[in-house]
Amino acid sequence: MAEEVKDGVRIGNQALPIEGKTLRGDGFHLQQLQGKLVVVNFFASWCHPCQEEMPLIVDLERKLKENGSEFVAINLTSQERSLLDVKPFLDNYQASFDPVLDSDGKIMQDYQIIGIPTTLVIDQNGLIVQRIDGMLTPEIIEDLIPLRNE
Repeated sequence: MAEEVKDGVRIGNQALPIEGKTLRGDGFHLQQLQGKLVVVNFFASWCHPCQEEMPLIVDLERKLKENGSEFVAINLTSQERSLLDVKPFLDNYQASFDPVLDSDGKIMQDYQIIGIPTTLVIDQNGLIVQRIDGMLTPEIIEDLIPLRNE
């Protein structure tokens, strides 16, 4: 049923599987991060709010790592002008993370990503506990995203 898929992306529900290849060519499976707090951010290099948000994302990723949590960036590759735009975009912000490439748009469709950036917080049990549609701010990061495993 289509409704079941919608429920899979709502706060309080189990996160849907995310699988794919990263920009560096590694395989990725969200299930491997079960037991940790995971922040997932959807972005594209041409997106102006994503560009504005990226310095905060780079800092957030560092803080999450320091606290034993995980950060996963999902590049909406199917929406990019060219895959060649992604690495220079990340290099410009000195981002060290290796984004998962959503080459066919399946992850975007599964998670009903309509606007970007979109950020999800998934708890240690694989439940979606936050969904932020739109750009993160320092206040949102401080108030909404727990920066440590509890």
